[in-house]
Amino acid sequence: MGAHDRRLVKRKDRECAGAKILFTFLVFASILVQSNPFTLVEKCQKPLFGANVAVLFYGQARTLNRTHCSVTEHILAPLLNASNKVSVFVHGESDGDSWQYAAYLNEVSKLGVQCHIELQDVNLTATQCAMALDDKYEKRMQQLVKEGNTYAAELLTQLRYRESVNSLRKNIEKNRGITFDAVILARPDVVYTTALPPLCRLDVDAVQVPPWQPFGGINDRFLISRSGPALDHYLGLHTGLCDKGFVTRLPRRWKGLNAERIYAWWLHQGGFRIETWLLKKFVFYRLRKGATLWESPDADFGQHRGATVFNQKYNPSAVPWSSVTEKLLRCPPLERH
Repeated sequence: MGAHDRRLVKRKDRECAGAKILFTFLVFASILVQSNPFTLVEKCQKPLFGANVAVLFYGQARTLNRTHCSVTEHILAPLLNASNKVSVFVHGESDGDSWQYAAYLNEVSKLGVQCHIELQDVNLTATQCAMALDDKYEKRMQQLVKEGNTYAAELLTQLRYRESVNSLRKNIEKNRGITFDAVILARPDVVYTTALPPLCRLDVDAVQVPPWQPFGGINDRFLISRSGPALDHYLGLHTGLCDKGFVTRLPRRWKGLNAERIYAWWLHQGGFRIETWLLKKFVFYRLRKGATLWESPDADFGQHRGATVFNQKYNPSAVPWSSVTEKLLRCPPLERH
């Protein structure tokens, strides 16, 4: 083989290698798009004003005694200022902290907010569904639960609370003959730092979630959706996993699944869209019981440590960490009746 022929062979080898790399990239990109049904549409077709809005709280009240000021300021106040008719629904756990729910609802009822609450005792059991979920879940999360329990069982309990509070909302819709134009799912144990953006009339086949901290899936700590099939599917995850057998269809990951990945997978199973444009700058931080905000798992995130626009540590909030902590300290405790 002459020098010219050898050059031709090398060039063909390079072209073949380049084609393989391009093909691999296109296949990977296709899989990524299919497994993460996000949409980049950023347009509010019709702003909501004077609408029926439901705010859903679920599970343990935990630190609501300290976070309630941020809930009122950054969630309820913007809704009421837009002349929306706001209803708050709670399906919580009856424990030593559940009085906080009643105390807070007593306060916001003075603002003209309609309030509905149901409390129940919790009993964690090692069901077949919980054991099947635990087999595929991140093992590192087990260190967060008491000895004898599994994180999967606790997660399923929270999913059941979510489903129950949605049922409470739907019963009110049916009994009153109304439809909620927007439904907000919120946690009571986080400090909200930015005002809820003006609401828009949303599609019934999409949910709005924050884009930050997706942890390989979608941020499952806050949601806005219109009353309809996407919302019911999202909040029906417990029934889907345990009653309809989807827990056996969950994919395996070498590090295990987490709630964020499961929710992304679940919405993909239903063919619903995940949108992030409405909540792209809506930020909040978890506040643990008996701990300061400085001890929060979100403390580094709140202080923009190690953040780039390319990782899950990127914080879109312009509110200084010092301002958040100072305002939290000024929040008076709820009055226990």
